[in-house]
Amino acid sequence: MNQTLAGPRLPPELERQIFELCASARPVAIPKLMLVAWRVKEWIEPLLYHTIMVCQSTPVDGYHSLTPETLTALLRLKPADFFRDSVRNLLLHAVSQSVVASVLAVCTGVESLWAPMASSVLGPTTGLPLKHLYTNFSPLFESVHPGDPLFSQLTHLELIGIVNVGVDIPSILSLLPKLSHLAFNDEEFTPHCPGVLEQCKSLAVLVSLGNPLVPGMAFHEYEQDLSKDIRFVVLFSSWFKDWQMGVRSNSDYWLRAENFIAQRRSGAIDAAQYEVFDD
Repeated sequence: MNQTLAGPRLPPELERQIFELCASARPVAIPKLMLVAWRVKEWIEPLLYHTIMVCQSTPVDGYHSLTPETLTALLRLKPADFFRDSVRNLLLHAVSQSVVASVLAVCTGVESLWAPMASSVLGPTTGLPLKHLYTNFSPLFESVHPGDPLFSQLTHLELIGIVNVGVDIPSILSLLPKLSHLAFNDEEFTPHCPGVLEQCKSLAVLVSLGNPLVPGMAFHEYEQDLSKDIRFVVLFSSWFKDWQMGVRSNSDYWLRAENFIAQRRSGAIDAAQYEVFDD
């Protein structure tokens, strides 16, 4: 072909970078981008599965959500190592324990997992390189010790739902070697907060995900002590959107809490102020 008519070609490395940037910015456009050329398909198809969501809520612009049936069928279309190397962020809402187990058995490279039912599935042999985990507290630490390799890289943990009576939560969480960010969404966790702040030496952020305008009765009893610890923050989060923004650009409630704590520490806001009212 006449090179003059064909026009200049970009270096393959630059061309790949451009397509990967476009694909990452808007994953729903990836199927169309893959039609450009075989090399483009090879570059960006893994990015189509970088973040997988199963949820009935409307995803943020640029993302899409699957049904459990669609995801289960999808995981049969390619070799397991493709999903191992591609899937890094996984949200499974209102999904059965069996589906969670089957998905995690294939997507073994997941680093950020939002799945309440995962606490019943995760075990010593799961082997996920988890860094962020959002799941039910029970029975998370009943089948796997907090010092297990499964939690060796875990830095961010959100505990969903009610805590079992009689469980020494501060002692359990203190065994997570890299835990720096912890959140909870049930006021029954509040009595454990002073112990968590004392025993979890690496903890930089402790977030209560209740509505700061409507604190629960359990919170009032511990308010005076908790307000003295600069790491404690109360804020509201729209969980589905927030998780997506977190995996997309790190703009989630963890970042909001970090910025708020930094302002308290610098004196930009009153150090005794622990409630974040903006969303």
